[in-house]
Amino acid sequence: MTLSIGRIPPDLSAKLIEEYLEIKKRFAMNDWGPGQLKGGRFAEVVLRIHQHLLSDSVTPFGVDIPAAEKTRILNRVTSEGTIDDHIRQKTVPLVRLLLDFRNNRDAAHLGGFDANSMDTHFVLTTTTWILCEFVRVYGGYAMSQAQEIVDGLSAKEYPVIIERQGELFIARHDLTAKQEVLVLLSRSANASAAFLESKVGDSNKSRFRRNLREMVDEKLIGQAANGDYFVLPRGQALVTKNSLLTYRP
Repeated sequence: MTLSIGRIPPDLSAKLIEEYLEIKKRFAMNDWGPGQLKGGRFAEVVLRIHQHLLSDSVTPFGVDIPAAEKTRILNRVTSEGTIDDHIRQKTVPLVRLLLDFRNNRDAAHLGGFDANSMDTHFVLTTTTWILCEFVRVYGGYAMSQAQEIVDGLSAKEYPVIIERQGELFIARHDLTAKQEVLVLLSRSANASAAFLESKVGDSNKSRFRRNLREMVDEKLIGQAANGDYFVLPRGQALVTKNSLLTYRP
């Protein structure tokens, strides 16, 4: 994605977009677990943008902002009349929520109820709105361009892999057997040949096993000592290059 937010320093703009796209990627993969953490990382970038808008020194990435300093930044932004009203009045409470989700929300706090899926939907919607607002206010785009960008960023993402009662299903119909293997291994850290065979749309078992051997030889996937398969960097690069995790009806 090529996008910069004109009146925000390039490193902050690029980092905000990077963290947002990571959230969208996790959402598209139904990878709910890191949702709150990723939302927290996005909020940390917004805090640094707030520092810039306040003409404060911007905390370098990799250096933690102390909790008391986070509170001070957010309180100052709320009361700083030179900052756009929507940024002051709306991004501040949303950033507080994203930070609170990261620090306080998990299954243990809900008596064993797993809210990860619900929380991740909240994180994606919230971060989409914040990023769209920064693009609108500080992007320096003509109104028609800004609207097009906002509409694009707000587009609903459909996951390629559906999880139902702990079982995975591939939602795309146009993938080859090898591509389906790469998609499954992008979602699972490792998988047995039997599992892959049961999920990939190739009824010819001997041909499917031959495909797995070819993928190992091509360094697309690796095979561990216990026989399980895992994706290698070359395979992951193909997933990204060919947009295999992008849903197509």
